[in-house]
Formats: sequence, C-alpha cells, structure tokens
Amino acid sequence: MFSSHVIGAGVQPPLPPAERRTRVLHGDVTVDRYRWLRDRDHPGTRAYLEAENTYAEQATAHLTVLKSQLIAEIQGRQPSEGAPPAFNVGPFEYFQRLERGHAHPAWWRRPTAGGSAELVLDPNAIPGAEAYYSLGVFGPSDDGRYVAFSVDLIGNDGYELRVRDMTTGRDVWRDTGRVGWVAWAGDNHTLFFTRELGDRRRHDRVVRFDVESGDAEVVFEETNDALEVRIRRSDSGAWLFLDVCPAPDGSSPVHRGGIEVWCLPADEPGAGWRRIVTRQLGHQVFAEHWEETFLFRVNDAGPYWRLVRAPMDDPAQSRWEEVVPHNQSVSIEEVHVLEGHLVVLERVGLRPRLISYDRSGRVTATIVPDEPSCTLVVGLSLGGAYSVPRHAYRGSRLTYSVSSFVTPDTVFEHDLDEDRSVVLYKAHVPGYDPTKYLATVVLVEAEDGVQIPISLVVPRGRTSPGPVLLDVYGCHGIPRWPSFFKSPSFMTARLSLLDRGVAFGLVHVRGGGELGRPWWQAAIQDRKRITHADLIAASEGLIEQGHAARDGIVISGRSAGGGTVLATAASRPDLFRAVLAEVPVADILDTVTDYPMPYAGSEADEYGDPDIVRDYRYIRTYDPYYNLSPHRPLPPTYVDTALDDSQVLYYQPARYVAQRRWCAADRDPALVFRVMNIGGHFGASHGLARAEDQAFRMAWILDLLSRSRPEPE
Repeated sequence: MFSSHVIGAGVQPPLPPAERRTRVLHGDVTVDRYRWLRDRDHPGTRAYLEAENTYAEQATAHLTVLKSQLIAEIQGRQPSEGAPPAFNVGPFEYFQRLERGHAHPAWWRRPTAGGSAELVLDPNAIPGAEAYYSLGVFGPSDDGRYVAFSVDLIGNDGYELRVRDMTTGRDVWRDTGRVGWVAWAGDNHTLFFTRELGDRRRHDRVVRFDVESGDAEVVFEETNDALEVRIRRSDSGAWLFLDVCPAPDGSSPVHRGGIEVWCLPADEPGAGWRRIVTRQLGHQVFAEHWEETFLFRVNDAGPYWRLVRAPMDDPAQSRWEEVVPHNQSVSIEEVHVLEGHLVVLERVGLRPRLISYDRSGRVTATIVPDEPSCTLVVGLSLGGAYSVPRHAYRGSRLTYSVSSFVTPDTVFEHDLDEDRSVVLYKAHVPGYDPTKYLATVVLVEAEDGVQIPISLVVPRGRTSPGPVLLDVYGCHGIPRWPSFFKSPSFMTARLSLLDRGVAFGLVHVRGGGELGRPWWQAAIQDRKRITHADLIAASEGLIEQGHAARDGIVISGRSAGGGTVLATAASRPDLFRAVLAEVPVADILDTVTDYPMPYAGSEADEYGDPDIVRDYRYIRTYDPYYNLSPHRPLPPTYVDTALDDSQVLYYQPARYVAQRRWCAADRDPALVFRVMNIGGHFGASHGLARAEDQAFRMAWILDLLSRSRPEPE
C-alpha cells in the first residue's frame, strides 16, 4: 500500500493515504486526513505503523555502534549490591531479593522473632512477566495469612488483583477487572479495593471482599464522572478511609486531597461507612488518625494547606482546631503519624523538609536534605503503581528516602526523640562517581516577570555554554522532582549524556504543581500558553546565563508534556535543536471533544471546553495537530507511541506524524516515529528492551547535536 522509498543515498519516510474529513465548529473549518488510523483493524493501520518502524531503523542505521555503547553503559549502571530495608507487617518482615539471571526481584519474608525466609511472590514465575511486568500493589494482611498483590502483564494499566494464601502458597482469588487501591481490614480476611468500570480510566467503586466466604460486594459507587474513589488505611491501622477525589489525570499520588471523606473502624469491616467530610464544604481534605482525633490537611484557608484536628465523634468543621496554620511561603504536602509524633512534609520553593511535633505541639526534629531539589519519600516504597509507602507507627523512628540527580536512592532512619539520623541503605551504582556532576537550581525570568525554576545537572567543571536536554510536563498540577532511578530523571541513562557533555534539566513551568496549586492554575484553560511561554523563557534564560549553547537546546516531554513540547516548538522552531515527544497528547482538540477517550473530562478542566467558543478558539491557536502547515517548518522531532497505551491512545501520535508528513513536500525525513509493540504508556518495563529504548533516544539526540544545523530556506 505504501512503503519507505530509497531516494539517492537516503530513505524517504512512509506516507499513508489521506482521507479528507472536514469538521465545522463555531464557524471554524478543520481538516482531519487521518482519522481512519483510529481503526486498529483497518488493513492500512498496521501496515503504516510497521512502515514507520522500518523507516526509524533505516534512518538511524548509522547509529548502531553508538546505540550498542549506550546500552552497555545503561545496563552497567544497574544496582548490583544490597537491597532496600525490609518492612514489618505483623509477625513478619518483608523484603525483596534479585537473583542473578532473573528479570525481576522476588518478595520474601521471615519472622521478626527469627527464623528462615520463605518466598512470597516471584514475578519471574508469572507467565508473561518475561515480556512485561508492572506491580500494582503488594499488601499482606496483619497476621500474614494472606497477601494481596496486583500485576499488569500488558502495559495497559489493567491490574489484575490476586490473593495468595500463605499457608498453601496458592492464589485463592483473582479479580480480572482493572483494580487500583487496596486496603486490608483488621480482621485479616476482609479486603477492600477500588475498581474501574469500562474504559473511562476512573476508579468509581469500592468493593469489599471476604476471603473466607468468597463473597464480593460493591459498598460504594461514585456516579459523578468528574470524580473517583480511593481506599486506604490510617498510619495507626485503626481506621479505613474512603476518599472521593477529582477525576484521574494520569497520576496516582497517595496524598492527593479528596473533596469528601468517609471512615470505617478497621476492625469492623461489615459496619456502615461514616461520612466525616462532605463535598458541600468545597475544599480538598486529606484525613489521618492520631490518638483521639482526626487530622485534616485542608485548603480552606489558602492554596498551600493548613492542618487541623477534630474529635472523632464530631469532626464537623465547627469543631476544627488549627495545628499548623496556612503559610503563603510553605506548602504542606503530606501528613504522617507515629504513636507519639506528628510529621509534616513541607516544601519551601523546591526544597523539601520534614517537621516533627510531639503531643504538646513542640517541634522535636527538623529534617532538611542537603539537596536544592530532590525527591523525598516518607516510609519504605514498595514500588507498585498503587502501593502506599510504609513506616512504623510504634516507637519514634521514622524511615524516609532521598533521591536526586546525583544521589542514588538513600534510606534514612531518624529517631524523632533523639533527633538523629542513620543511613539504612544506599543504592550502589557500579562505576558511578557523584563528584563528576553538579546539581543546582537556576532561576530565569518569564515574560511577565515571574521566576521560573529549573533543576539542572551539569558535568562538573564545564566552563563554557554547551548542549542541554530540557524535560518538561507542565500540566494537571503534577509536580516532578529530580530522582536517580525513576521518571523523569532516569539518571542511569542520562549519565551517558552528561559524560558526553550534555547537561540535563527539569523545567518547572507553570501548569505543573511544584510550587503549589496557584502554580498550576496560572496556566490552565485560557492561560495554557503560559506553559509554552515559560519553556521558551527558560531556554532563552539558560542561554543568557551561559548554561546552554544557543544552538544546543533539545526539549523533551512525555504524555501531556509531549503535547507541551510539540506546541512550544511550533511557536519557536528557531530556538530548539530538536524535540522528543514521547507518547504525546498531540491532538488536544480531539482529546477533549472525544468523550470515550481516556481522561477526556479532566482534559477539559486543563485545556478548556471546545463546546465553548472562547475556549475552542484559544485551543485552536496551539493545538499541535490542527496547526501543522506546509509553511511552518519544525525542528527535527522524535515521536513514539505504544499499541497498548491506555492513556494516550496509539493513534493520537500516529495521526500527528502522518499529517506532518503530508504537509511536508519531502515527508519531513528529520521526523522519526517509533511504535512500541510491547509495553504501554511508560514503555518497556525492564531489562534489555528498556535499555534499548533509552539508548535509541539518546543516540538520536547525540547525533543531531554533533551536526551543523541546516540554514533555514
């Protein structure tokens, strides 16, 4: 039907047939030539996607040696010694162990009183996990009789929940629906979990399952399409909380505030749920339990939150007593409870800190990491998409971890009575020398005078401007912090860029949540282009301050961030050497107007409602797909998608690429498009496939930066 063609010494990209489809909305005419790519069963769809993969390989064939070198470097940096500390639940401590030659670490446990270890869960033994594996939750019952865990073996976020009886080692129950949050009751055989209905990517119901009887019952259902539900257990273990939260936006933060909160004594799973915060208050609230009170982190006094407490028998707003006041300069992000201590995670600018209070309200400890911008996690993370980090409730010792551009994951234990910390674990990265790199925060001025922070890491000793890879998101109020192993930093791969002279930065543009709710609301709907303007200002500011070479800035973004970089590059194509758009929301108008598409409702909250004339016309000015034109040349661009992506559907990036090739007389050979056949929104899950994906993108970047930039015609 179509193919890549050899022209002289080069290869011409594929071009699928166009089928013109005209839409008129609010008097504006748009033409969609590639709507047919939405049909996965269309005979031309698979052929076109395969042709793009073939072209991507042919166009980068000269990078084979470099890609191999990068793969070896990435794989050589995987942690090789030690394991994160064990966490205790009831009479057992649970820990992970990675055996040589296995793709995934297995879960083990041993009695806290002493004894031999026993295997709990070996992902390597699950059929299909060799290709793709993602853990959703891992949760033992209090007595250790049962372990609940969920897995996704495709990459489409369809987590299947299983319950294993540890007396037999067999799974006694499975729920094949799309399961999210999970919490055990105190009776050791009742499990609560959230489940999605249909393909709306919204956990709208809570199910109660009794392992002993085998009975499963929906106990709560949220009918408002703009909301979802979450289930969790208090730090004390005494209460279960059910939160009604704003609809999902692609993230699953544990401490996101809900607009309504219900509670249930953990040892009375058959009792009725009691509502303690009503949605009529109009605030977002996160509840915890401490002694004889409920604690509420609430944004009623301002967007940076305050902390109040109320008696458990009457937690009405009139009974709220302030514990930590709202502070315009400090954002209260999380609340954690130990038996004798209240711990608050705050941020001042980009820098996190932990403040511990005793029962009298006296500050017993202040913990400030020695990092200008980093990820701080309270408790021991279990690594699952819906896992809640755990910390001990009894005693005064708090576990937390710190990770950054230059600091591999490090776990601390802090005695809040003595105000002393010890290191429990630090990930060992073979051959890594942190003294070779410098992490800092750079401030640049936006066009309206606002200071935009950039978390930046550069090769230490670099004295002249050089190339920089800038990563950005800037949507849905989601904060993004530097870390070592996880997204968006992936330093085990980025170090290969740094070692070749390419700096790396996270641009904290407005539209994200790094500086609180006002930072997000400053760039939504009819102010969305502020996100793009901030990225432009950040790039120009880095050039002016001598951190970046004028012809050396590459911008990257994933998902909604992919849409951000495509729209920004179209606005200032002269500013950027290249663009990486991973699984991008490249067709914003269609994403918002197409109700069956995942997250369509929350996208309208972010970008505006196209049914409203003013909103439509504003989106129309920057929508990447509908602003493609033969008269608007764009920088070299890398785009990818995944067939099983359930968040940004494969045809969203595919239509953008096809339309862009149609607009260019030469089919835009500097545009590379890859289609992943394994994995979903976050790509390959492990091993060689993950390293290959990372190496491909970095080799493409390094190749472009090594060339002279063509003069515009």
